[in-house]
Amino acid sequence: MHHGWMPGGLGWIFWILVILGVVWALRAGRREQRGAEGRASEEALRILESRYARGEIEHEEFERRRQDLLR
Repeated sequence: MHHGWMPGGLGWIFWILVILGVVWALRAGRREQRGAEGRASEEALRILESRYARGEIEHEEFERRRQDLLR
């Protein structure tokens, strides 16, 4: 007897694969977003360290901004 559009009761396998695909896609998107944020914050910290090394900012300002970036 034919129930639904998948023969032999295989419809549940199809839906499990669909759900797993959606979960995988969402997790991959989150990993990519976190990676971009991490690179941006590393670049900002590098620039801050460079400004401090050149004497453009004082130690107190450097520490305050560094703490802001590390949050």
